[in-house]
Amino acid sequence: MTHPAQLYFLLILSFFLLCICLDTVKVRWQIAQEFENQEYLQVSQNKLTEINIQLKTEHHLNSPARIERHAKEVLGMVEIAKKVEITYEK
Repeated sequence: MTHPAQLYFLLILSFFLLCICLDTVKVRWQIAQEFENQEYLQVSQNKLTEINIQLKTEHHLNSPARIERHAKEVLGMVEIAKKVEITYEK
């Protein structure tokens, strides 16, 4: 090969090397972004799980059956079986 042909060949190889290096940097940046997104999604999922547990607990604490049981056992209330009318005579 002649000297100018070798120079052109070297320039072409250098250009391809530059393109490959830039592509490598771009791929590494995308991978880093995906890791950050994954961490953010994990934190969001943990928060949503905590909120879900709180809502389930709140529903359990405010359920009518639990309130009725608490009223009967702790407060000593009884369920009215029949309606009683009291009239006072003078």
